[in-house]
Amino acid sequence: MGNRLFVRRAALAAALVCAVGMTAGCGGTADDDSRSVSAAETTTRSEEQTETMTDKEEQVFTENITGSADGYDYELWKDNGDTEMTVMDGGKFKCSWDNINNALFRRGQKFDCTKTYKDLGNISVKYGVDYQPDGNSYMCVYGWTRDPLVEYYIVETWGSWRPPGAAAPLGTVTVDGGTYDIYKTTRYEQPSIDGTKTFDQYWSVRQVKPETNGTKLEGTISVSKHFDAWEQVGLELGNMYEVALNIEGYQSKGHAEIYENELTIDGNYSADPAPEVTKNEGGGVMPVAGGVGYFTSNFEDDECSWQARGPSTVIQSGDESLEGSGSLFVSGRTDNWNGASIVLDQEIFKAGSAYAFKVNALQKSGSDVTMKLTLQYSDDGGDHYDEVAQKTVPSGKWTVLENSAFTIPAGAVNPILYVESPDSLTDFYIDCAEGKGDDGEAVESSSGKTDAEYVFEDPVEIKNTADISWIDKDKPMVAIAFDDGASATKKDDPAYRIIDTMADNGFHATFFYVGNWIKTEEQVKYAHDKGMETANHTMTHPYLSKLTPAEIRDEYEKCRVKLKGIIGEEPSALCRLPYLDDGGETAKTLNDAALITCSVDTGDWNKATADQIVEKLEKAMNDGSLDGAIVLCHENYATTAEAMERFVPKLKEAGWQVVTVSEMFAAREKTMMGGTIYRKIG
Repeated sequence: MGNRLFVRRAALAAALVCAVGMTAGCGGTADDDSRSVSAAETTTRSEEQTETMTDKEEQVFTENITGSADGYDYELWKDNGDTEMTVMDGGKFKCSWDNINNALFRRGQKFDCTKTYKDLGNISVKYGVDYQPDGNSYMCVYGWTRDPLVEYYIVETWGSWRPPGAAAPLGTVTVDGGTYDIYKTTRYEQPSIDGTKTFDQYWSVRQVKPETNGTKLEGTISVSKHFDAWEQVGLELGNMYEVALNIEGYQSKGHAEIYENELTIDGNYSADPAPEVTKNEGGGVMPVAGGVGYFTSNFEDDECSWQARGPSTVIQSGDESLEGSGSLFVSGRTDNWNGASIVLDQEIFKAGSAYAFKVNALQKSGSDVTMKLTLQYSDDGGDHYDEVAQKTVPSGKWTVLENSAFTIPAGAVNPILYVESPDSLTDFYIDCAEGKGDDGEAVESSSGKTDAEYVFEDPVEIKNTADISWIDKDKPMVAIAFDDGASATKKDDPAYRIIDTMADNGFHATFFYVGNWIKTEEQVKYAHDKGMETANHTMTHPYLSKLTPAEIRDEYEKCRVKLKGIIGEEPSALCRLPYLDDGGETAKTLNDAALITCSVDTGDWNKATADQIVEKLEKAMNDGSLDGAIVLCHENYATTAEAMERFVPKLKEAGWQVVTVSEMFAAREKTMMGGTIYRKIG
């Protein structure tokens, strides 16, 4: 569901309906129950037909279909897999999906393509949704216009990935209690309601997911206000073809119940009250925050901040490697530009400067394949895709794609490096990827310092405000800490199981978060509300020993600021060192953060089973080395969650306490100093 993914293959079916059912209107169907909305009438769909549906049975569909019932059009579309859509009264529906590549479920209204949204009047959708995606999915208002041909999305919430990817926002709109980024993307010669065409996509995407009650969320989407905002930033809409509430899944599974879907079209357009719109002044693109600095990606334990580009899947794999034991496996590509990408920090990778980029690629298609390393960026003229390196890659042989002096064009913002195969849809692996500058040059970071002028400061005492009133200082205690969050997207994921295990036993633990790996802010808030400690694991999880002082500071500060924005207060001044790497200038640079490693490593990152984890912890408990120890765990492994569910109650029964790192030092009356490495008490 990346920058170019949103091909509405379902639109082909809609176009066929339009062609063979013109008597029902351009966007309508030939169903007698369907009718277009007149600009002179006021229609609240869920109220209009409720009584007529009272005696009707729910309709259940498992294969592709379009139709109309109770005054609402509906559509189920998939390319493969298992789907089910239950059409109920008043615009309501249920849906579920599994083993799919792409599937969508929507209900709304189609129009005859003769009226603009202003002709139709104010359009809004009041919704109530029990939304439970597992993976890549989103909930939105969706539709098309003609003259110009535009596909549009108003994205209210999503699963593990926030669309539309890395496109730069044109501005923001604040409406209905939320702030949305506005984007424009372009589809080139792709299926549409008018056949294969080149067309634009307009987007409003919430910056932060709305508050939920468990898995339920309710609210109103003032559709016309988004359209007004788009016009203010120069996005022109045409005559209306469709507006619908949509649930979509991509290479994921999940289910949702839309228990309220009230589409209102009042026939009387008004620009008042106007939405609050912030436009990117100067006609350029707005920089996107985040991204990595100089990087070396070995893919030993994780994806190293690389992401799927378009409808592909990226995952750390132990099946192949150039060095070490892992690589990044890229699969599920449906178009040549699909692949793997990494967002670069434009404060580090600067426009107008030259950098060295390298990626090793392996494909096993049985034939030679062209592999390409590309830099995507934006400037005042739009989006650009510049070749960094390209080679013919033989089947079964690791091949390096490399450019030792690639100059990022002047004026470029939002740089993204990606790997693709322009003449094949084959799966492939990448390993030993690098992006570096000239070490002899000063590199600025958000700290405002350059390496040439970086001044190291003396270590400072860490302010420890941990509440230890609940701790019995005479009992043994251990700080079990969990890295690599926030990884969970649903409540039965390992991270939530670990949090609940600690809370249910009356204990606390420290969670070290990687800024760019935070899938949902909800998990971070949930842990914080349960008394867990929020701490820093850098922004992108690099080897800090390989970074300059400014880059090290940047990694720490960006993560700190992000965590503060989520929990509403400063996170603890602790930094778990990625890969436990304490080399280079790390200690001198992070003079205001306690540097945390461990004295007990559970080995969960190295595929330890739950039995092995429990056995190691019990051994440490029995020989006394667990008392005062900092334990290394990772929140994203089911084996770790199972081990905690078994071991923590045993600890409690034996009179032990699980505490946060800060609580343990405070309870033992030990002071922590910045720039100092801590593995355990003492």
